[in-house]
Amino acid sequence: MAGQPGTAGTPCPQCGSSLPVNARFCAACGHLLTTRQAEQRPAQPAAFVHSAPLPVTPSEVRLAGPGVRCCSFLLDLAAMMSPALPLSIAGAVLGVAEVVYTVVPVAFAAVWAWMQIWQGLTGTSFGKAMLGLRLVRASDNRAPGVAAAVVRSGIFLVTLGLAALPVLTNPARTGLHDRVSGTAVLDVTTGANPLGPRQQTILRRSADRSLNRVYSPVSAAATPRRG
Repeated sequence: MAGQPGTAGTPCPQCGSSLPVNARFCAACGHLLTTRQAEQRPAQPAAFVHSAPLPVTPSEVRLAGPGVRCCSFLLDLAAMMSPALPLSIAGAVLGVAEVVYTVVPVAFAAVWAWMQIWQGLTGTSFGKAMLGLRLVRASDNRAPGVAAAVVRSGIFLVTLGLAALPVLTNPARTGLHDRVSGTAVLDVTTGANPLGPRQQTILRRSADRSLNRVYSPVSAAATPRRG
């Protein structure tokens, strides 16, 4: 039998005529195609298929240096203390001292807890996201988990930051809080990022030095010289 003009598809199960892709019935014999649309549904494009980050070798990762780690900590500290200023102003305006003595510490603790959950699940905090750092498990370079993040931060707070002093002198760049929690801080701007794509941040000099060059729109040869 003659198929439908201008289209080519699978044959009709009733008469063998060629059918369009989205046909609901055969134009030659009138056979109803109830399951055709489900059978002809196109496969999901590969670009939308979720895939886990590719594994990286130990030689591809870079430990973060002491300077950028200190800057990351200061940014995290500023984020945790950010509720203190507006709450203190509100307490002074309203004449309620309990706001300063009670609400401010609770707000600080809440931000700290939220940051440890964020850091434990994704390896990222506010300061680490801004400067291109990631907190990972030292054993397999995966996200550390909430428990490890809380232990690490708790040791740092209990020791008043002294746990991080070895970072300034230790060639391995690990502090007491890092060793006890089994974590490491990676620099994903200069090295590989085992938790996702490599990060380039505008707050730091990029790995490609040519990206930091600034070119003048006026040629130096065209600039008149003063005699």
